[in-house]
Amino acid sequence: MNRKKIMLIAVLMVGLLAFVACGEEAAGDAMYVDGTYTGTGDGYGGELVVEVTIENDEITGIEVVSHSETEGLGDAAFEPIIDQVIEDQGTQDVDAVSGATETSNALIDAIDEALAQAVSPGDGV
Repeated sequence: MNRKKIMLIAVLMVGLLAFVACGEEAAGDAMYVDGTYTGTGDGYGGELVVEVTIENDEITGIEVVSHSETEGLGDAAFEPIIDQVIEDQGTQDVDAVSGATETSNALIDAIDEALAQAVSPGDGV
């Protein structure tokens, strides 16, 4: 092999090792701090309050603590949204429940507010 090819391979190897090392370090950093966090959102019937539980850097539980949403209509959005947030570990791709859009948005806002409090200081999210 000529000298240029050897140098190119060496530079690529060093770059690859640096990339892998940085990725492993970032993977070890926690995004969330364990605990239970409260968030609020403005629903159709008024304030909606949730508690979001974080354990081992994962969303493990979300409970609607209080709300004034219409029984059987607005509150029908709670379970599917909570299940999706826990499954997806975030609210980014969560859609509003048809017929309960304002309640859905309030629930997502409340969860986001709680998660913002749980963000690890090193993440700066």
